[in-house]
Amino acid sequence: MTHRPVFHTLIAAAIAAAGVLAAADGARGAEPATPTTRSLSMTTVNEGVVNYIAAWNERDARKRRALIAKTWTESGTYVDAHRHGEGHDAIDAMIDQAQRQFPGYALRLVSGIQSHNGHVRFSWGAGGADSAPLYLGGTDFASFGADGRMQTVVGFVDASPAH
Repeated sequence: MTHRPVFHTLIAAAIAAAGVLAAADGARGAEPATPTTRSLSMTTVNEGVVNYIAAWNERDARKRRALIAKTWTESGTYVDAHRHGEGHDAIDAMIDQAQRQFPGYALRLVSGIQSHNGHVRFSWGAGGADSAPLYLGGTDFASFGADGRMQTVVGFVDASPAH
């Protein structure tokens, strides 16, 4: 087969490039994930997700703010296709706006929680009830900081009413 030497050459080049990139990362001072973020306990992850969903559902501003502080680091972020919040104040304002847009809706966990290396994935649903008839659903991906709170959350909507 005439492509075999080319294939091996490409593989060798990719391996060499990966070594160069890894060395360059080390030279720039990039640090691997710390043992703290790599070894988050499932208890910490579960509590983080429970607090996250509770923050989205909390209608009392003072209680919601306390849940946000418990859930996100001070510089934590949330972003999806329609919303963005950076820091506790912006995340609080963003959740408040979403609650006003969707009165009567409450998020609930609809999947298992998967976690590895300081990252987590879970799916949620809201609606589908008399008080909130349209079903909404999504999958969120989060990374945790060394203190066990969420640093970043990226949300994706999996199900929503047609516009």
